[in-house]
Amino acid sequence: MKINSPNPAQRKEPQNVMRHLMYRNYIAILVGLLWTSNIFGQVQNDVKDVLAKKDFVSFMAFTDTLSKRENKITCHWSIFRDLTTDFKEGVFYINKSVPDTKNPGVSSVYTFRVRLLTTDKTIVYYDLSEKRNKKVKKEWVPYYDSLDYYRNDSLFTLLRLSFFKSFDGELNEAELFIDDLVYGQACGIIGDDPNEKMIIDNLVKTKNKVELVKWIKSTNFEKQIYAVDGLYQLKENGTTYTIEELKLIKNVLDKKGTIFHCRGCVHSWTDVRMVTYKFKFE
Repeated sequence: MKINSPNPAQRKEPQNVMRHLMYRNYIAILVGLLWTSNIFGQVQNDVKDVLAKKDFVSFMAFTDTLSKRENKITCHWSIFRDLTTDFKEGVFYINKSVPDTKNPGVSSVYTFRVRLLTTDKTIVYYDLSEKRNKKVKKEWVPYYDSLDYYRNDSLFTLLRLSFFKSFDGELNEAELFIDDLVYGQACGIIGDDPNEKMIIDNLVKTKNKVELVKWIKSTNFEKQIYAVDGLYQLKENGTTYTIEELKLIKNVLDKKGTIFHCRGCVHSWTDVRMVTYKFKFE
């Protein structure tokens, strides 16, 4: 019985189809990567350009319109508050959702962060970074990779002097831009008190005014509010304060902006005046 050999053209056809499919997949992946790169290259460059002006008013105008200029971009301030009467600190996040080229129902989210110190008009310091992930002990851990950085040393020195004048303490750079330290009590489903709340409660219990006054000189705003809270509790139980101590308290209560606040399960960035209105020292 004679068996006919396959036609050479027929043998090549499946191979050609496979090559064609691989080529199409390669092109789709390449186009997706280039598209994502172009999107984020543009966002990144726009942020860099406006920051390079060192003009805070221009940066604020940019942040106000960023989410309106393109779909799937969201942005928000976490920290935006007074450090002193003359300087502010802020942390601004930009998130861009990019649909998968093969499955539009699935998207990847890319995040940029801007940390800045500024006067009402002039940016003193900024750090633009992108959120990435690295593997640490078999687990993926998020971190921020710096893309652009600026610091005006002369104005930073004025910031240090302004802080010392306002709070009789040194500016602690390690306490700048902390946006996960929460002020409140009975937080979360279990209702745990934050660690700082437990420390303050103990200082109040032991009537340790000296340590509470040290806390009020903290660079971190939430810690300053905890200190005012503790000092107010002591006042309600008869503790009195010097003119200098009352001035420190007033300087904290005069600050405006947001703090990270918890009330039960709700954690949010809250106008500090919604918390401090009850602290009366007159």
